Amino acid sequence: MHRAGRYLLAWKGVPWTCGSLVLILGALALVFLTGNRSIEIAIIQEGFGADITHGPPRAAVQLVEYADFQCPACASYSSILASLRTEYKGDVLFVFRFFPLRNHRFAMASAQAAYAAFLQGHFWEMHDMLYEKQEEWSNSDDPYSYFASYAIRLELDISKFSDDFSAQSTIDFITRQKAVAQSVGVDHTPTFVLNGAAVAPRDYDEFHDLIEVLP
Repeated sequence: MHRAGRYLLAWKGVPWTCGSLVLILGALALVFLTGNRSIEIAIIQEGFGADITHGPPRAAVQLVEYADFQCPACASYSSILASLRTEYKGDVLFVFRFFPLRNHRFAMASAQAAYAAFLQGHFWEMHDMLYEKQEEWSNSDDPYSYFASYAIRLELDISKFSDDFSAQSTIDFITRQKAVAQSVGVDHTPTFVLNGAAVAPRDYDEFHDLIEVLP
């Protein structure tokens, strides 16, 4: 078996439907080597026009991440994904989707900070900073003061950042992304979907192997 086969064991999908980048995958069954844990997850991808992305929109390879900025496991993957974005910047479309967990006190607030930065074209910088400084803001009683300091460091318009942070449209976007994810089976963070198949790579090399084996 090819090395990548150890991480991505089986998947099946429903044929492509009409439309740009519309892929409906049903009854997706995968057995992960990590703990021999199996899941069934239905992923409906309606193109990436409304998503936060990095890389060429028409890339043959798409890696979707469902994440929570207060999730320690997500933070541990952050540097791995940053390296992948650098290595595959012309070949892979990286998609970030919000999935703030209810048991994390500031999950929603940190997602709002990231989205407010996105509206000024600096999502990925804020994304990396939130994970790098996760312990700092997550252990505070006033995380917004930290978020604002990060925005200033990124030279954002702080007035617009504050307005966008609190805007109902920001909250609605994040809530909608999580609701759609839950409706198709996502239930934890981080969850990774590579070209429509749920995967559970444990490190950079396993991500690399999975990407390289794709046509």
